[in-house]
Amino acid sequence: MIHMQILMAEYAGFCEGVERAYRIALEQTKTHKQIFMLGNLVHNTQVVRKFEELGARIVKAVSEIPQGTDGIIIISAHGVSPLVYDEINKKGLELVDTTCPWVKNAQKLSKNLAEKGIQVIVVGDKNHPEVKGIVAWSGGRALVVEEPEDLASIKLAGKVGVIAQTTQSEANFDKVVEELKEKTKDIIIHKTICGATSKRQKAAIDIAKKVDLMLVIGDLKSANTNRLTELCKKTGAETHQIQTALELDGKWLAGKAKIGITAGASTPDWVIDEVIKNLGNQENLLLHNCN
Repeated sequence: MIHMQILMAEYAGFCEGVERAYRIALEQTKTHKQIFMLGNLVHNTQVVRKFEELGARIVKAVSEIPQGTDGIIIISAHGVSPLVYDEINKKGLELVDTTCPWVKNAQKLSKNLAEKGIQVIVVGDKNHPEVKGIVAWSGGRALVVEEPEDLASIKLAGKVGVIAQTTQSEANFDKVVEELKEKTKDIIIHKTICGATSKRQKAAIDIAKKVDLMLVIGDLKSANTNRLTELCKKTGAETHQIQTALELDGKWLAGKAKIGITAGASTPDWVIDEVIKNLGNQENLLLHNCN
């Protein structure tokens, strides 16, 4: 009979930016005003569903809200383009901005570099809302690079300023920068990867190297959670990403003595707790079947 040991990563779950956005948004639901959320507050289905249950309405664009509507609109932690602020102002809506401070910093850098005529390069996922917002703050002039290979088709002229999506892996950012240095010597580097991201990645890798099975808890739409999964897999540990306890497969636990757990920066504590509780139930089931 194998006794299962669960090892929890030192840093997992809500980061400070998400915790801040969640707290601010939760306070707004107590105002009894109509609440609109522009996109998902954070990339976690359970969190979004909770706010919908509290009466918030999710909209993809400001244009979905009728002119003259009396209500509050919440900008997500991922941030938006400067044009969105103008749209909100014209609608006459009360604005509550939960953009993560790390993202705000990347936006300002993008704007300032572009205004100086410096070619902005953003290392990140092209389709991620945070990256789209950062590009917009450059006046749409920034180029997005997902991996070093993308630089092969990019021609650079003049000074280059490189910044990162806040949830990028440091390894990928560093590789892109090294490749950029081969193309130009006139480069300004801003590693805008947030401290929480770096800590979570390092803690996850450390745990993954010690266990037989690694579970990464978080939404499939969450870039930072997907990155944790990639990094854990690279250690050689059997790794599965799950969004909730319902996705936990008891077969994964067969013969496993040490189970590692980490969670993305947008994964709430209650989801993590449910997985840990379910792990205990799964273990009992497995041990029962083995007897």
